[in-house]
Amino acid sequence: MEHRSAGRDREERGPRAGDRALRAKPAVLRAVLALGVLAAALGCGSKSIRATIPGSPTPDQMAEFWVEPTDLASRDLFWGPGGKEKAPDPAWIWTLVSRDNTGFSPSFHLHDPREMEWSAKLGREAQSEVVASRLMWALGFHQPPTYYVKGWSITGPRWSGPQDPARFRPDLPGMKKVGEWDWHQNPFVGTPAWRGALVMMPLLGNSDLKPSQNALYDLDAPREGARRWYVMRDLGQAFGETGMIWPKRNDVETWEKEKFIEGLREDGTVRFNYSGLWKGLFRNLRPEDVRWASERLARISDRQLEDAFRAAEYPPEVAARFIRVLKQKIAEGLALKPAP
Repeated sequence: MEHRSAGRDREERGPRAGDRALRAKPAVLRAVLALGVLAAALGCGSKSIRATIPGSPTPDQMAEFWVEPTDLASRDLFWGPGGKEKAPDPAWIWTLVSRDNTGFSPSFHLHDPREMEWSAKLGREAQSEVVASRLMWALGFHQPPTYYVKGWSITGPRWSGPQDPARFRPDLPGMKKVGEWDWHQNPFVGTPAWRGALVMMPLLGNSDLKPSQNALYDLDAPREGARRWYVMRDLGQAFGETGMIWPKRNDVETWEKEKFIEGLREDGTVRFNYSGLWKGLFRNLRPEDVRWASERLARISDRQLEDAFRAAEYPPEVAARFIRVLKQKIAEGLALKPAP
């Protein structure tokens, strides 16, 4: 549902205007996407996978990426890493700073009434990102706060009124995004946590692993053991299928059909059901890496899983279907045995 203000010009008619314009020229769109995929594939094929520091990370360095949670069974997956205190008030009237219709999901850069900056993402990825972020946080990977808001409004001279549901993420004081990081080359390549995080990507159905999806934060004061965070941030392409060009996401029927593991190769590495560009990242993952992630996921209670999906306002019957398949994938990972 789109909401429009009277007198708004054709360019300002709603967050999906850019998507409609693209759909109007499918041949052009396919050509542009094909060129983009080809360029990305060529770049990925030539990129080496290596750690950017000598030797293994120290515990302090490792804490920049992951910290083993001692409270996994009690983590609040409804409010997530930001807790209730950082959640936005749906009654706020937001001020538009800018908007972006160029990606898969339209997004807004906003100010709340206190002048704090927020990112709001609309579309199918809004729900799936909230849930995926909470699951990664439950396993000990740093995540910024994310919230799903159904009813909210914008004020502004050329863009105002009620908006569609969105994922909201605040720009917190003392936590500044300073760049991006690459799965292929970072300080944690080869560590169990890096390998386990990679396993989570096909397990969740996320194949969008380009560096721009990952954020590097500097913190004014230590949080969760570190003053720098390497964050897997934009996880909205989850709970559907992997793929190169706009795969289905947040689609329960697709999720129910999508496999997790295809089997083991002769060298004992795992063959995942992964159709994205970055297949090389998964080539040397082994059953013990799958178990690393699966064992931690298995410690998340049914109530916590229900809370994560409830936070994104999935209908209970739909959430139950997503959770059932998620638990099947976890069980599949736990049952995976090394090759003889």
